[in-house]
Amino acid sequence: MKSLFVFLWIGAVLVTSENPEENGGPDTYEGDMILTADQRMAAELGLDVDNPLGRGSTKNRQWPSGVIPYEFDPSLSGTERARINILSGMEEWTTKTCIRFKKRTNEKDYIYFQPGGGCSSRVGRSGGRQPITLAAGCWYRGIVAHEIGHALGFYHEQSRPDRDDFVTIEWDNIIEDMKFNFNKYKRDTIDSLGTTYDYFSVMHYGNTAFSKNGKPTIVAKKPGVTFGQRTAISSTDAKQMNLLYKEQCRAPGGSCKDKGGSDCAKWSVHCKYFPHVRKNWQEDLRLC
Repeated sequence: MKSLFVFLWIGAVLVTSENPEENGGPDTYEGDMILTADQRMAAELGLDVDNPLGRGSTKNRQWPSGVIPYEFDPSLSGTERARINILSGMEEWTTKTCIRFKKRTNEKDYIYFQPGGGCSSRVGRSGGRQPITLAAGCWYRGIVAHEIGHALGFYHEQSRPDRDDFVTIEWDNIIEDMKFNFNKYKRDTIDSLGTTYDYFSVMHYGNTAFSKNGKPTIVAKKPGVTFGQRTAISSTDAKQMNLLYKEQCRAPGGSCKDKGGSDCAKWSVHCKYFPHVRKNWQEDLRLC
């Protein structure tokens, strides 16, 4: 996953192995992203698609302090189903990570939820009013969480450079002019921050994406594993988001607070003497 300045177009919601964002046309990149020629070249060469002359980094388009201002378009805020599911999609991230959302007052950079054809989101903070477009068919908790994940800086799981260790791409089952959607990126482009490959990620494609014959296009190397869910973010999604925003959430105004309070310093000195403490003290005290 990677912070990229791109657009993602998603159609109607299907709670099946085929996900909405897998319906992209020949002008999209990896199924749901629209890149400029420079961005496409940079991604394929392992460069930073935000700056084709620089090296990639997941940390160049984060939201300060891990706090994301937002606004609803009036037509969405007046629609109860849309409003409830958007807030529910936000809740996926706020209850499981250090990310927080706040209603916009006068912030320059903010997310703007609006209606439109399909669903779309830029990836990473792009500056100014940043639209997340949600058609009625995308008013579902998991789909909204997926879109928000992109806006926060996440890329697709199956594009990781190590994906061939975990899945097999069945090239013969893929629509011929859609095969480019299964490209993987170099390590200079996608940084998964040390997290393991996550079949259960809300950012993973389903197993029949772009199939020409209904047969699988992605097969897990681990027997019995299913993937492509759009129900909730996974534990690894949450872990990686916290790693991505670790410094931002620690910054003034961020949400990261130490549960252990004044005990943190006291317990930290025992790390070098007791392996259990060394392994668990940060998690147990919820240290930032």
